[in-house]
Amino acid sequence: MKVLKLHPHMTISLLQMQMQRLLSCNVAVYMRHSLANAFDTLQEAGFGEEALVEFPIDETLSLREFEEEVEERFNFTLELCNKDNKPFTNKSQHLFQISSSQPRKEERNYQLDISLDMLINNRGSQQNISF
Repeated sequence: MKVLKLHPHMTISLLQMQMQRLLSCNVAVYMRHSLANAFDTLQEAGFGEEALVEFPIDETLSLREFEEEVEERFNFTLELCNKDNKPFTNKSQHLFQISSSQPRKEERNYQLDISLDMLINNRGSQQNISF
């Protein structure tokens, strides 16, 4: 099962790397109806959670259903895009169709996992600092 990991201090670019690895597609994230900067955090984009959230991806959902579910649950807007960063026009296409159409590399992206761990650990140490 594919699991999307979201954290309020995660950058848009880290989310994009995750989507590339999980579904072999790109993603555009919007903040207040404008395209978000790659260095903006999910919290700035509207993510309301305070800690890491592991969100299982139901690959039987259509692109539209997945985008709506993420928006309803996490309060930020995303749009799945093809490799050229153009939004998919067939929003009734299922997630498994886009991920299976791409050749898969069985590489593990350790940089992504390390970044998430560092983000969580760094956030925990920042909370213990007092001035």
